[in-house]
Amino acid sequence: MAKKSRTDGSSSKQSAERSRRGKNNFDIACLTEVQDYRIFAATWNVGGKSPPRGLNLDEWLHTSPPADIYVLGFQEIVPLNAGNVLGTEDNLPAKKWVSLIRQTLNKNPGANGCGGYHTPSPVLDPVVELDADFEGSARRQKNFPFFHRRSFHNLSRSLRMDGDYMFPQPRLDRRFSVCDPVNLGGRPSDFDGNLQCPGLPDEENICMEVSDAAQFSPFPHSYTASAPSEQNDEQSSSARYCLVASKQMVGIFLTVWVRNEIRDDVRNLKVSCVGRGLMGYLGNKGSISISMSLHQTSFCFICCHLTSGEKEGDELHRNSDVLEILKKTRFPRVRGAGDIKSPETILEHDRIIWLGDLNYRIALSYCSAKALVEMHNWKQLLEKDQLRMQQRYGRVFQGWKEGRIYFPPTYKYSFNSDRYAGEGMHPKEKRRTPAWCDRILWYGNGLNQLSYVRGESRFSDHRPVYSIFLAEVDIVHQRRRNMGYFSSRIEVEELLPHSQRYREIKFY
Repeated sequence: MAKKSRTDGSSSKQSAERSRRGKNNFDIACLTEVQDYRIFAATWNVGGKSPPRGLNLDEWLHTSPPADIYVLGFQEIVPLNAGNVLGTEDNLPAKKWVSLIRQTLNKNPGANGCGGYHTPSPVLDPVVELDADFEGSARRQKNFPFFHRRSFHNLSRSLRMDGDYMFPQPRLDRRFSVCDPVNLGGRPSDFDGNLQCPGLPDEENICMEVSDAAQFSPFPHSYTASAPSEQNDEQSSSARYCLVASKQMVGIFLTVWVRNEIRDDVRNLKVSCVGRGLMGYLGNKGSISISMSLHQTSFCFICCHLTSGEKEGDELHRNSDVLEILKKTRFPRVRGAGDIKSPETILEHDRIIWLGDLNYRIALSYCSAKALVEMHNWKQLLEKDQLRMQQRYGRVFQGWKEGRIYFPPTYKYSFNSDRYAGEGMHPKEKRRTPAWCDRILWYGNGLNQLSYVRGESRFSDHRPVYSIFLAEVDIVHQRRRNMGYFSSRIEVEELLPHSQRYREIKFY
């Protein structure tokens, strides 16, 4: 729904120019309308596990009302072993995730016995500055529906799905990416349209249609060109959401999906990757950033996996990762974009969302942190949260915002359990202090966070985290205004003596 509008008329012309144009004069006026779009942003470290055929994403992805844009970031979609870091990229798990996401987003509401979309628990006073006070008292918890609907101690998930479609994808010759910008064509609207991957069933085609657009494969470094088919048209018209961008770098995977109704309004898709892993540049750690424009507003979505470790001083390495990502991420200018914004850096965008496994830990002992978790004392835990501490010191993410946290730490859980790792049931299990490793931040104005919650899937040793935003988007409408009457009046006045110009003159 439009929130406000602005009208900008062109400046008046000199009288000689008006006289030449006469009664056929038209003036161009620009009306800027501001509309709110819902963005669902999520991050999930899946622990190097490929999704099984029966993995149910309904509760994670279905919201009410549905979002206009889904930004889904993953970490460790493949195990971070030497073979995957140094060898040929394994993109089979990425295809499985794309297939699962497509089936879930395009499923009719209420199908599969889900009873329709659910609304994530709201954030109390959602937009919070960095130095705000965070309450975790029992008084607030009584009124917070997250703990009534989803206890993180005793919750199970039914795993069920109809099927899983796979399709072949050519192997990649190039393996590493330090700062690897990929320009999706050379025109202002440069991403596909009607892409057909070899051997891909029609129902699994990646739907990225944009009029007069170049064609781009959403998987890295794989470009194709093909004519649209009737099957593609039928499939895309029946689908509710389509994939407009997708990129994998070792275990990091970022996808962007939009409603079919707005896919033609998405322009200037670009991708940039920064490796911060082994030797400081390999892709087992680092970031993927996707830049795009929706109407006249630019967006940047960053998915990262920062340096791990809970030793003292490891947080400084994570700070360095963030600074290098901001420094090295570069998007090429769009040739011929005219007045369309084409930001080159992350911070030049209008709306920016940063998500991922930031790996910041809690600077407490395991026993102290565990006791505070059991008391739901989020305020005291957050006082020792490394990310918040580093922000207070002015060392990282200065000016960035994060919503209030009213959910338990998302890492590290035992396999297929709601129990944190290291509680003594398995002597060989690594003990890790519970921490909010998985975070979503944003920068700048025009973004209003509606919710900030976590999911409860036991699939990984991390819990997924997701947030819903309302993003303000500028839409410029150009219209021509007939200026013939005004011009003719000026012309008559200019021909009269000065003393008679404004006496006894009638205009019809």
